[in-house]
Amino acid sequence: MRGLSLKYKFILITTVSIVVLMGGMGYMTVQRGKDVLYHEVEKQGRLLGETLAIPIINDLIYERLGLVEEGGLLDNYILEIYNKRDVDLLRLAILDEDGKVISHNDITEYGKVYDDAFNSSARKSEKVIVGRSSGGEHNALDFGVPLSIGKKRWGTLTFAISLEKVEHEINLMLVRIALTTLVVIIAGFGLILLLSRRFISPITQLANAMEGTRGEDLDVKVEVKGHDELAVLGERFNSMIERIRQANEEVKKAHEKMVQSEKLASIGILASGVAHEINNPLGGIFNCIRMLEQNPDDPALREKYTGLINEGLGRIESTVNKLLWMSRKSEHKPSELNLRDVTASVYAFVEYRMRQSGIRLENEVPEGFHVFADMHDLQQIILNLFINAIQAMEGGGVLEVNGSRDNGSASMVVTDTGCGIPKENMNRIFDPFFTTKPTGEGTGLGLWLTYEIMRNYKGDIRVHSEEGQGCRFTLTFPAPDRHER
Repeated sequence: MRGLSLKYKFILITTVSIVVLMGGMGYMTVQRGKDVLYHEVEKQGRLLGETLAIPIINDLIYERLGLVEEGGLLDNYILEIYNKRDVDLLRLAILDEDGKVISHNDITEYGKVYDDAFNSSARKSEKVIVGRSSGGEHNALDFGVPLSIGKKRWGTLTFAISLEKVEHEINLMLVRIALTTLVVIIAGFGLILLLSRRFISPITQLANAMEGTRGEDLDVKVEVKGHDELAVLGERFNSMIERIRQANEEVKKAHEKMVQSEKLASIGILASGVAHEINNPLGGIFNCIRMLEQNPDDPALREKYTGLINEGLGRIESTVNKLLWMSRKSEHKPSELNLRDVTASVYAFVEYRMRQSGIRLENEVPEGFHVFADMHDLQQIILNLFINAIQAMEGGGVLEVNGSRDNGSASMVVTDTGCGIPKENMNRIFDPFFTTKPTGEGTGLGLWLTYEIMRNYKGDIRVHSEEGQGCRFTLTFPAPDRHER
């Protein structure tokens, strides 16, 4: 029953209970009916024995006194009683004190001695005894009636009453009970199905709805019928799902705000590099404008400086366009990306900061090495790791990026020669807002955001670090499913 649903368990247990209950009641009814019928036959036999005993004793006395012909009167009386068929007699006999047959409904039994256990007990008993024997196709009740007056014993009357009618009544009773049980089982099964639909089905629907909430999709709702406890449970479940949905939306909004906060913080950290990238062409543009103002009528000079101005504006536009992805929301579109090229593009943002800090980048990613990810996600990951490494290498050092592949999955390894991570902080570095930097120098969201992005890709991020020995981050992107490509 372990693999059955609650509905089928309910149906099975209830049906078995009805069968057992009806079987038990049927058995008790049959046994009670048997006892009543057997008791009635026994009562009838005892009454017959007591009724026959007196005239038979009188006939025996008359024969002993010679008043009647020996055997004649008894034989006629025995045959008359046997042939009346008021009772289903199988045999009727009179035995003397030694168990010898002196009268019988079957003339061939005359003179035989009945020394079986029942007749032997009947000859010794002072009261009527009853036994059970087989009377051919049907059982029978044997009766032994003492023929005595006072202490004088004249013999024993024995007869057997057939139980054919009793067994026939019992069989009819069994048929009626079986039919009644079948009708009750069918009616009970129908009632069980009705009850299971009314009480079990709502629970099953609720369980299925709860199973459907295991994912991120909370667009589930159970149908509520009636006003009983199950209906109240369904209403409360729907209310709970609605509250969870609202809470998830609030968490999602908070998550987006945290991501945007980290991006803006990253922009702040990159401000010096951005200023360098913009100020250089901007200074050149101002010089070109001053030269044009001084020589407004020289066509060759105007063409030369106009070209330089356009070139400078193009560089500024390129720098600004590269920064836009940091502050805007974009559609998530994973694709095959060249990790070496993406690393180089991110380095362009932090190159000025790294050169100022005396940090050298070694881009050891193999040519043609690709990972399956969204461009903005991968840039955000690399930028977060670069900023973390820059902050860890205040006195300069080497930042190395490499890539490897194993069973279809791609791994990016970022290694720095910075101060490392203390052992007590290893389990907290991916917690949001956790940072060891002074206030204003870090938000504590960079590594947390990196972890969240990798989790969304069902990837893995591992850290190996010792204090004073640098740090190594290994990020593994699983092989993409074909339908994702």
